[in-house]
Amino acid sequence: MKKILNILMVMQTVSNRERKRIGLKPLGRGFTEANRLNPYHPFSYLTIAIVLIVGIFMFGFVGFWKQVDLRNPFKWD
Repeated sequence: MKKILNILMVMQTVSNRERKRIGLKPLGRGFTEANRLNPYHPFSYLTIAIVLIVGIFMFGFVGFWKQVDLRNPFKWD
């Protein structure tokens, strides 16, 4: 799924090793790669809606909120 989202440019991935080599500050929490959903791509919002619907069907309302990560998907992680 990540590969498909990267190909469609819905998910953006940046190498922090490359940024550090160039002399820039690492993004996100400083792991080797930082990921985020592209806030300017309309498919990002469609992806969030699909994940919400599928998650509720899989886990139910209460179970979905226990499984979900409440961080902002548009910020670098």
